[in-house]
Amino acid sequence: MGYLGSDFIYSSTLWLVVIFIFMFTFRKKIFAFYYKDGDLDKFFKRLQIYLKETYPNIKFRYDVLDSLKKEEPNPDAIKYALIDNIINQYISIQLDIKTAPKVPVDKLWDSYTFNSKPTKTKLPKDWLQRKAVVFQRDNKTCQRCSKKIKITEADLFMIRPLDDGGQYYFENLLLLCVDCHKIENSKRDNSSNIKYLDIKDKLYDLVK
Repeated sequence: MGYLGSDFIYSSTLWLVVIFIFMFTFRKKIFAFYYKDGDLDKFFKRLQIYLKETYPNIKFRYDVLDSLKKEEPNPDAIKYALIDNIINQYISIQLDIKTAPKVPVDKLWDSYTFNSKPTKTKLPKDWLQRKAVVFQRDNKTCQRCSKKIKITEADLFMIRPLDDGGQYYFENLLLLCVDCHKIENSKRDNSSNIKYLDIKDKLYDLVK
């Protein structure tokens, strides 16, 4: 059995390294069918589960996925395009609530009525107390997207704005998550930047 020599071993090893690097770098193109069908299917299931668990009352549509598969060869591009479509659906939700549920009289306090009327100050002195009551009344749930939230993740939305005669009575206050509050304020007066939404970060994390 002949001796192969160090040059042969060195060159063979070098070629194996080059082939490995090439395969690793272009693995998604080489195994396109696997990544497109296998990896994409797993991502789609994760996405559906997350959306169902987080936003149980929203019926998201996924019909755009079939056309994305036909038009886009890159699986990651398909994922991000699908996510962007989901976010647009989320933003497009219509909040059609004319009045919020009343709070039992025994839950009110002496200065409630007085502080419910707008003054020169931006918010009533008992704003945090009102927020806590609405948080419990609305079952710790965003009334727009059905997401369960912590009180630190919640905002109070005025169904009828102050400049339209709205006041701080409970019937005019609605519990919304931070994202929905931004979206509704943006629809009303373009005062909120909806480019930065928590749902976007959460869904993009599913791609990683």
